[in-house]
This record gives sequence, structure tokens and C-alpha cells, in this order.
Amino acid sequence: MMPKRNLTIDDIARELGVSKTTISRAISGKGRISAATRDRVQEYIREHNYRPNAAAKGLAESRTYNVALVLPHSMISLDQPFVRQSMSAICEEAFVHDYNVMVCLSTYNQSDPLIRTLDYRKVDGVILSRTTENDSLIEILSSRGIPFATMGSLPARYQGIAMVEADHNQTKGCYDFAKTLLAGKKGKTALLGNDLSYIVNQSRLSGFHKACQELEIPMEQTPIRIGLYDDADCCRAVDGLLAAGVRRFICMDEEICMRTISRLKAKNLLIPEEVEVASMYDDHCLCMHAPSITALHFDAAELGRIACRELLNALNGLPYDPTPRLDYEIFIRESMK
Repeated sequence: MMPKRNLTIDDIARELGVSKTTISRAISGKGRISAATRDRVQEYIREHNYRPNAAAKGLAESRTYNVALVLPHSMISLDQPFVRQSMSAICEEAFVHDYNVMVCLSTYNQSDPLIRTLDYRKVDGVILSRTTENDSLIEILSSRGIPFATMGSLPARYQGIAMVEADHNQTKGCYDFAKTLLAGKKGKTALLGNDLSYIVNQSRLSGFHKACQELEIPMEQTPIRIGLYDDADCCRAVDGLLAAGVRRFICMDEEICMRTISRLKAKNLLIPEEVEVASMYDDHCLCMHAPSITALHFDAAELGRIACRELLNALNGLPYDPTPRLDYEIFIRESMK
């Protein structure tokens, strides 16, 4: 038995006795044809379950129906919840809009995969999964006039360049989080983080500073350790802070938090009886940890979904929100007294 051949525009035109141009106009909704003809074509398409060839459709409309998702090499491990959750949501949202997602990897100073993708005109738009203080990708996309969305806020000098700048309300969330944890508390509280070139870490630090100022906590009571890139950095920082009398640790993200917890356990310190720990980014491992870790929860999947949705709405000429801001939740768990 011969396999069933896919229906083509030629077939529809021949069956309905009209030109291929008329069929194309009826499918795209562009061009001048009568309402009766459009309805007739649309009815035939529905009855025969016709779906336009994506390549042909893109060629006719000068579009690729692809978007690029740019991931730093440092984030490519799918074991990282943020990457896994946001990427899955982006792919699901793109599918709803009849778009495909192409993943491009980049490093801090190297963006060849994306440049090659842009040179070959393989995408209609780009989604950046992180924002940094000095990001060559912003300049590249802006100079080429490529529509793009960011998952995270841009530096002040770049704001307004992106078509969509989606983010959680990071500064306010971290301000509320720090204020909730520190109000009425005595003793030293340390803030631990890694790379301040990431805008999200700048926002977290800003929120922490604002809370401390409002609570009138002296700077010497809130030591800050930044640039903790690996286990050794974190161990040295925790050891020094413990020696300085710190017994409360707030970490900028879940990775720093787990490293901090590991070092505290190695020192045979009990949480929360002897030391308290919290994270400015929640994760399943923190929730399931014994004891469970107090954390600030942001929805990574929803951030990816909204960044993709608003960008595709813009590309399709639909109303869109250029600066969507998502909310957050504070989960007080067993790691804080």
C-alpha cells in the first residue's frame, strides 16, 4: 500500500479551482481576496487537516520560525534547575506559537555560535538566559537590529534596548527576604555570593544593603564575601567568618548555599541550633535538605515562558509587555530559628 501523500497548496488550488496565490493569501491572512473565498479555503483546510510546510511558509513570509536560546557554557549542565526548568518552559511556549528553539552556547568573551546563527539568518529573535554587566551579545544584537528578550534585567545603560526584558522583582524580593530574617535578630549575619558581573547578583546585594540600612544594622555586623567561585573559596570564607563570630549565613544562590552547608557540617556545627542558613534562590535540594533551608523562591519556568511569549507576541505583531515583572515567595523553613 502506497503511503498517503501530504496535501500541498497545488492540490488545494486545483481542487478549488483558484490560483496558488489565492490559497497563500487565504492561509496567511494577507493580501486582498474576498471573504467568501477565504472562508471556502479555510473550510477545505480544516476538513483535510492541512498544515502548511514550515520551510515554505517561512520563505514566503521572510521568517524562519526559529528563536535562539543563548546559554552560557557555565550553565549548560541540565542538572541545574534554573536551566532545566526555564528551557523546558521556553520550548513549550515556542511550540504553542509554531516556533522552534535553537540552543546556542556562549562564554563571557566568545559568542561565535550565535554570530554564526545570525550570519546564516536562521532565527527571527533571540532569548538571553542571563544578563551581565559587560555583555558583548547585547552590542551584537543591538547593532544588527535583532529582536531579543532577556531573562533578567539589563544594566542601566542598556535598558530599553531589548524588545522584552523579563525579570523577577529581585531587589525587592531580596530586600523583603533579608528584612524578614534580620528584624529583631542579634549577632553577625554574613552574605556570601560569587560573580557580581551578573546583574541578578547586583540586585540581590542591593536588596540586602537596603534592608540592613532600614534596620540600622552596622556594616561590621553584616560582613559580605563575594567572588566565591569554587569549594575552596567558600571553605576559606566560611572558616574566616566563623572565626569572626558569624553564626548566620545568607547565600546569594543555591550553589553557594550547599557549599556553605557542606563546610558547616565538616566543622560539626548543627543547623539551626548553632548556625542559621538561608538562600536568596530556592531549589529542590534546599527544600528536601535535612533540615530544610529557608529560601526566597522565584519561578524559573514562568520567567522563561513569559520571556518567550512576549518576544513571540512582538514578532507576530501582537500586543506585548516589554518589561514583565514576576513576583516571589519567602519560605521560612527549619534552618532558621
